[in-house]
Amino acid sequence: MKTVIHDTADIVVKRKSDGHTVLNAHAQLASIAQTVSEEFLKGGIGNKNLFLIRTDKEVNLAMRSATFDLEYLAMTQGVAVEESGTAKITKFEQVTVAGVLGDLEVTIKGTPVNGKAILHDADGTQVELDVAAGKATLPIGSTATDGDILTVSYVEDVTGRVVEMDSTKFAEKYSVEYRTIEYDLDTQKVIADIYFIFDEVVPSGAFDLSLENGSAYTPEINFMVLNPQNSDVFGRIVEVKRA
Repeated sequence: MKTVIHDTADIVVKRKSDGHTVLNAHAQLASIAQTVSEEFLKGGIGNKNLFLIRTDKEVNLAMRSATFDLEYLAMTQGVAVEESGTAKITKFEQVTVAGVLGDLEVTIKGTPVNGKAILHDADGTQVELDVAAGKATLPIGSTATDGDILTVSYVEDVTGRVVEMDSTKFAEKYSVEYRTIEYDLDTQKVIADIYFIFDEVVPSGAFDLSLENGSAYTPEINFMVLNPQNSDVFGRIVEVKRA
């Protein structure tokens, strides 16, 4: 049966240790690359090719996604996403100066750690402010005037989804499944689903993350396929016809 495949694949990645599953229905690329070491055995007069020695079959997978998911970076780091992790971040905030000379203040929306913030004054100097109940009084000698818009920076405690980058941890084992669709060559009707299933893979720890203005970040992950213990079969291709 001759068919046509012209779509990418939906991808399911499942962590072996606990079954945690990452789904990707927005892939731009789902690739499989196989290499085999091949060498001729030569002999006789003229050094003829007598046999082809084939060893070292290797398979590598690559996934490129149109959308970002923190789970992709967690896979490369060998950790789980901490759903309610904490961290300290630096925030920048635009504030409006209010009041009269000698009694100028700004209102800060965030919650600076230890009530300390840095005012980036109108003349380029930086001054530490004490923040209480969201208000901070500008020091005497500030060049700011009522209505000026200035910048303050401060450290704030936040809670969110955290992926730790630990130099002692590396990617765990996963399983990967690709699913795409086949079209009938004559009718262009979808007639089958085809699955590429790999039981044990290890994500590469290498990744590039470039954040460029006006350009979507499309994360790419590479996987190296392993043989499961006591098995020569590291994957399978399954074609399922549609009713």
